[in-house]
Amino acid sequence: MNFQIRIPFLIFLFGFTLQCAEKKSFVKLVSKENDSGLLYLIRPDHPALSLWNYECLLSRYPDKFSSRIQPIPIYKLELENSSLGYLRLQEGTYRLDVVGKSDATKVFQIKKGEEKYIELKIFSETKVSRSELTFREIDRETTLSEILSVPVFVEHQFQSVQMPIE
Repeated sequence: MNFQIRIPFLIFLFGFTLQCAEKKSFVKLVSKENDSGLLYLIRPDHPALSLWNYECLLSRYPDKFSSRIQPIPIYKLELENSSLGYLRLQEGTYRLDVVGKSDATKVFQIKKGEEKYIELKIFSETKVSRSELTFREIDRETTLSEILSVPVFVEHQFQSVQMPIE
């Protein structure tokens, strides 16, 4: 009997905790500026594959891209189902990775005044196979279509991972 009381209480507590988590919903796209580029990273709504959040790491190559040079990590962003983050970037070459998933990587360039839209695509070929992750560039219209297709699209902030200068 005691066990029967605990389960509804735990379900209530879990639901209450999720409901009270602070989430900022998407309002509008930000305007571009000519002195920097603008990156939008989105994770579209996909209820069947929405159980896990994925942490994405944004790194910058010091000069031009080379497979022999390891880029410097600068920002991280945790993406949940139906979420996005945006960031103004200086002109250069960058790499996106999903932490813990070595096969989900995207190298891209950004130029001054440019807007870049990249989605974290999660797909599964069968119901019992493990999901695959990939980044793909999409256009502004596709991004807006994905964002507006669900009642709430959550906006997350990129978090700096650079060491503070002493």
